[in-house]
Amino acid sequence: MDVTKYYEQYWSDDGFYPHGEIWPALQELYETWIPEGASVLDVGCGDGRTSGTWLAATGRSYRGVDTSSNAVADARKAGLDVTKIDDASTLPYEPDTFDAVVCVEVLEHLFNPTSALSEIARIMKPSGVFIATVPNIVYWRSRLDYFFLGRWNPLGDTLSVKEPWRDPHIRFFTIPSMRRLIASSNLSLVHIGGQSGGFLKSLPVLRKFSKQKASAIYRILEKSFPALFGYRIEIVCRK
Repeated sequence: MDVTKYYEQYWSDDGFYPHGEIWPALQELYETWIPEGASVLDVGCGDGRTSGTWLAATGRSYRGVDTSSNAVADARKAGLDVTKIDDASTLPYEPDTFDAVVCVEVLEHLFNPTSALSEIARIMKPSGVFIATVPNIVYWRSRLDYFFLGRWNPLGDTLSVKEPWRDPHIRFFTIPSMRRLIASSNLSLVHIGGQSGGFLKSLPVLRKFSKQKASAIYRILEKSFPALFGYRIEIVCRK
């Protein structure tokens, strides 16, 4: 399979073309762990809108990399410093370059996430921080889908339920498996949790009544039982 060709199609008008936008839980992570003035690399940045626009506008020094020429071109139109790469396992930077590396909804797309994490650790400064999110494949709604509706939703795009065989997600994570992945890398896990879940937003009939930020009660549940209530898994690591 030609991976480059696949993601050029993915980031085209005829493909999924997931225009990014920062969400509240991701912004909270950045505000907590990435200080102003920090140099940040966004691995798998896409069009840069998920992380780059916010990071660059809030005093962080931002650079992004992606395998898709279409995504890189779109990010550059937004004024972001973004470079095309062949693979996340080979990054064009010297060791100990960045204060922080972010990898948002990317590891689930990679053929070799272990190699990518090793490369990310190489270019991070000794005191650097790594932040990543991935879909939680055992989120409560996914469990209901599988056990009660008998369907598999890989969570990759709008056709995931109808055509799961062509979904762009090729790696699937739970909190325990994410812990093991980090343990196999040169990074040290300092935080793991769940985010972006909600009751109303996860039920199509009621989604129009949901708010962008979950209720206080739901957030307590999400913090206490992230494996069940977190739609995404969030991790923070140190080198």
